[in-house]
Amino acid sequence: MELRHLRAFRAVMQTGSTVDAAQALGISQPSVSRLLAEFEDATGETLFIRANGKLSARETAVSLLAGVERALAEVENLRARSEGSVVTLRFAAPAGVVTRIFAPALRRLQGDHPGVKVVAEIMSYYDIMGAVASGRVDLGFVKAPVAHPALDLTDLVEVGTDVVMPQTHPLAGRASITPQDLDRERLILLGRNRPFRVQLEQIFESARVRPEIMIETQAVSAACSFVREGLGITIANALLARAEAGEDLICVPFAKSPRHRFQLARLQRPARPKTMQIFANHVRDVVQELLGSDQPLDALDHR
Repeated sequence: MELRHLRAFRAVMQTGSTVDAAQALGISQPSVSRLLAEFEDATGETLFIRANGKLSARETAVSLLAGVERALAEVENLRARSEGSVVTLRFAAPAGVVTRIFAPALRRLQGDHPGVKVVAEIMSYYDIMGAVASGRVDLGFVKAPVAHPALDLTDLVEVGTDVVMPQTHPLAGRASITPQDLDRERLILLGRNRPFRVQLEQIFESARVRPEIMIETQAVSAACSFVREGLGITIANALLARAEAGEDLICVPFAKSPRHRFQLARLQRPARPKTMQIFANHVRDVVQELLGSDQPLDALDHR
């Protein structure tokens, strides 16, 4: 078994076909098919079901993928070190976190380490867990609770929930917003069937209020854009709400609302690139500045 077999297997798993895998690897489709067959021979397993010209990964193939990705990531980092080049930092987060938190943290990192290379992946919290556990990325921004034996989790911050609205909105002067304040309000809500959305609906039901849900979306950035257009007001975790609101919107705490705990996820391994820890500390600093807190966040561990 050679690295080319591992790369061919990973490419097929990522793309779903030998044709697309060949294009990604820059080799011919017959070469990918041959490498895949040799990889199956080496593992002693039939990894794919072949029918009507299509490949379907079997459970064995899915279970192998994480180990293959970890192995390739280690090899690529070792090669970079041996060549004297900068090890690439790979991280994953939802879109709003990448643009509002990771981007300024990266600017600070590159100020101290101008040669650092970065791969920024935009994913959901659920997908981030798998990407970190498989070795596809080095660092992930996740929302608790997270339970995965392969992950080393560091608490970053815990925040409440804000209502985001134009500064001219009648509720903008309140110290906090109650569920009753939102009765008949035009709302832009996030994440149908997600835990936070379910919690909000339970709060409204218990308070016997009926907001008018005008728009549903999956991103705080999109929700805030709709608020700017006068389409309603939104409810979101205070971290991203304040990051996205800018100067033209106001964030007011939502009374007795759900709490949100965010963490940085990394693989449990004894050695980590120094740049990853430095970047993680810059992320912590950006978060603290966004929240405008005078109380310092707990320092990230240095394991």
